[in-house]
Amino acid sequence: MTVLEKGMLPGRLKDIVNRVDHLGSISVADLSAQFGVAVETIRRDLRLLEEQGYLRRTHGGASSLLDSHDVLAFGSRQSLNSDAKEAMARHALPFIHEEQTLMLDPSSSCWYLARMLPDMPLTVITNSLRIVFDLVHKPNIRVIGVGGRYYEKYGAFLGTITVDHIHEFQADLCFHSCAGFMDESGAWDSNALNAGVKRAMRRSSRDHIMLCDKSKEERGGFMQIANAERIHCRINEDGVVGAMPQG
Repeated sequence: MTVLEKGMLPGRLKDIVNRVDHLGSISVADLSAQFGVAVETIRRDLRLLEEQGYLRRTHGGASSLLDSHDVLAFGSRQSLNSDAKEAMARHALPFIHEEQTLMLDPSSSCWYLARMLPDMPLTVITNSLRIVFDLVHKPNIRVIGVGGRYYEKYGAFLGTITVDHIHEFQADLCFHSCAGFMDESGAWDSNALNAGVKRAMRRSSRDHIMLCDKSKEERGGFMQIANAERIHCRINEDGVVGAMPQG
């Protein structure tokens, strides 16, 4: 059997792979409705895509491959919309003051923010190994790394151990990203592991700021992070959107 590069897949098959990778998992019924083809056609597509190594079939659907060999995942996100992420980081800096305790999720948006942080008295709590590595070179920033199971794809520690550890802290301000934001339903992520960490960071912080570039607006996801009314403040590449954090 000839294995096709993703760019060479027929249109629907490529779209299915992108959809599964974006959401983390999806049902046959949902794919059938979204692509307007029969359930049996989707099942054949998923069987072929699994044989080609693009996804994993599950009972009634498919899930994304989250294997540790996918080491380019963070690097791909890091370079995607880099100008927008740099702009969001610059807009976020005025909210950060000496002696604050911050929580940063393992998103590439927060990585850009971490790199721009001035070397001043701060405490930064993060589950991102890459953010830890960047901040240890700033001696005035106290860095607390949150452990758990390490996922190379995200460059981060995720899972129940990570969430439990986050709940041991209380921060002044949490910065987090999302896979999508909709005015009606709020912030969403593409998988349960990342969504769980972001929810935990929000619960363990007095205020929260979401970094969400405009390419993610009016997009949903697999797991909800927070309802729209619970988003205190949102920053995109143009600046601050919505309510400012209070005091």
